[in-house]
Amino acid sequence: MLLKKLVIAEDDDAVAHLVAASLGDAGFLCLRARDGEQALNLVRSELPDALVLDVMMPKMDGIQVCQRIKGDVLLSRVPILMLTSLAGVENRVEGLEAGADDYLSKPFDLRELAARVKALIRQNRRERDRNPTTNLPGSQAIEDKVHELLAAKEDFTLLYVDIENFRTYADVYGYRKADEVVAHTGRLILQRCRAVADPPPFVGHLGGDDFMVICKVSEVEPLREEIDE
Repeated sequence: MLLKKLVIAEDDDAVAHLVAASLGDAGFLCLRARDGEQALNLVRSELPDALVLDVMMPKMDGIQVCQRIKGDVLLSRVPILMLTSLAGVENRVEGLEAGADDYLSKPFDLRELAARVKALIRQNRRERDRNPTTNLPGSQAIEDKVHELLAAKEDFTLLYVDIENFRTYADVYGYRKADEVVAHTGRLILQRCRAVADPPPFVGHLGGDDFMVICKVSEVEPLREEIDE
């Protein structure tokens, strides 16, 4: 898997080095910005997985950077974690209203910083990758789940599900009706997965009429029987 890319916007060299070292050890590729303008330009050129943004920055403060990023139709998908030594409620509200996705006050625990960054990226990718027809996780989320299970050395099975004669149905009845069938099928698969196990197996939508279920080996046969009905 490619390293997740972060932009760290922090004018204090000591803090920036500490944050970059910690997040680098956590598996991130860290790019440093020393002022607000540089942070904005780096986000534009690199489209990182997340931005760690200090509020108090020269040239353009963190609030302004955040507003510019969230006001851009392409850049707005980049999650922003704001860092600040201003701990007042008003300061947090200002940052969140500017579009920040999370907030952390200085001084902070480096383990919490890494955990928050990972959670932001995970949530952002999950929501961005959802299939608009079924609202199920898409191909990237499926791949990430497989990598996660492989890294954990857990046994699992991939169960591929598709709709028989779907192309013919779509040609005859049109793609609006076909999308309704796909959405209904996605709901049925998830429903059957919930009937087999709690928590249910992972259900993803590759696109079209192609679905993928990631489950435990012991769940394969019960799932196959449920879905075949």
